[in-house]
Amino acid sequence: MNSIYLIGFMGSGKTTIANRLGAKLHLAVQDTDKMIELYYQMKIKDIFLKYGEKTFREYEQEILGKVEKINCIVSTGGGIIETPDNVLELKKNQTIYLQTSWEVIMNRLKGDTGRPIWNNQDVDKQALLHKREGKYIEAASIIVNTDGKSTNQIVTEIITLIDK
Repeated sequence: MNSIYLIGFMGSGKTTIANRLGAKLHLAVQDTDKMIELYYQMKIKDIFLKYGEKTFREYEQEILGKVEKINCIVSTGGGIIETPDNVLELKKNQTIYLQTSWEVIMNRLKGDTGRPIWNNQDVDKQALLHKREGKYIEAASIIVNTDGKSTNQIVTEIITLIDK
């Protein structure tokens, strides 16, 4: 089986779903954000502070090229679709967009201090979600709406939709 990539805005549940899906399908899970932190020996928020978003996106693109292509669930960062080459790479794979409404995202991320873009008061996060929506849809082979669903419901839905 080819690897399955999960994409979506921050707070859409990519990491949680990836871990549960990996356990259900007995597949390894890779998380591009964790891979970046390990490879570059820095927390993502520190990369943003020290080098900026542009450098982070370059790191993200490099790491995307290093993920396992077979028998793996890959959780990506919310902005992975900001780089056109990443969208092209995602389109070559089974990519699932975890579509989540602004209201649900706001609820999930209330009080979250570990996300550089979420905590940047100068960024209109709702406008950013709206801007990214088309890119998520373009990159995805499957769209799963997560609103009002439990983790188990989402995982079950994904399992019924994926190519095994």
